[in-house]
Amino acid sequence: MSDQQCSRLSWADPVGQAQQVFRLALTALSRPAQAHVFVPCPADTAADELPAGLSPELAALALSLCDNETTVWLAPGLDTEDVRAWFRFHCGTVLVAEPAQAAFAFVPGTEALPDLRCFHQGEAEYPDRSTTICLGGVEEGETAGITASGPGIVGSCTFACRMPEDFLAQWQSNHEQFPLGVDMLLCGPDRLTGLPRTTCLTPAADEVSKCM
Repeated sequence: MSDQQCSRLSWADPVGQAQQVFRLALTALSRPAQAHVFVPCPADTAADELPAGLSPELAALALSLCDNETTVWLAPGLDTEDVRAWFRFHCGTVLVAEPAQAAFAFVPGTEALPDLRCFHQGEAEYPDRSTTICLGGVEEGETAGITASGPGIVGSCTFACRMPEDFLAQWQSNHEQFPLGVDMLLCGPDRLTGLPRTTCLTPAADEVSKCM
């Protein structure tokens, strides 16, 4: 990789800004299914400073969430020598071959998202050891009129992220196995949405009581 490709997103204060992104990720998961403003770096410099396929939003999450004790799986589209070198150089992460081995999974877009059951679901004694999926390229817009409810949501709200057609069924299965299951951070240009396993997603016409 070139020195330019190893850039840290033009952060003037790498430690402070990584902490800000970390706090934002926690906020997104505690106030789920709602878009939060997420501007990881200056828009006019971000695209030239990262290896191909790695968005500024995913890079910012990696710098904030991962360290040399973190196991990371890279989905197709990110699993390139340049991206692997970037993760090793900046985060010191342990890159794994299978999604079920990962504490964090980085996926460049919804088309590259495997079935949620492929990831580590956690263990009865340690449900927090499940995989957190960082999904990039998520566009704003309703997905077949999905309603979100659960902890951190007052009443219910519209889940305004465009996801694959079979995602709702996958997520309902993930939610039903609580306390096991995966959590997700969904990011697109200037936005971050948290989706913890505690969040229930249903077609908008369904009664919210079915989630409780």
